[in-house]
Amino acid sequence: MNKYDVLFEDEDDIIAGTPKKRYWDILGQIENDKVQNEFDKIVTQIVAMEQMLIEHYGEESLDEEVKNRIAADPESLENAKKNLYLDYAARLIFAQND
Repeated sequence: MNKYDVLFEDEDDIIAGTPKKRYWDILGQIENDKVQNEFDKIVTQIVAMEQMLIEHYGEESLDEEVKNRIAADPESLENAKKNLYLDYAARLIFAQND
């Protein structure tokens, strides 16, 4: 069981919407410079992960490997996305309080 599964039994309960919706709701409430800073951190992390994957799979086959991973276990991918939306929403909230 995923650590956030209990929150998603009824996605319109407890957190008043899906993690994706809540993230975008929170995003609209945060100062623009803090949003840009947090987004830059996300992009930096994506670039680092992409570079690691290119080293492992090679640049030519990377897109195909990613497509295969998405197709192989879409349910797990959706759960991981929900977790990331919650984590990134929390980061925005903490950034606002800094």
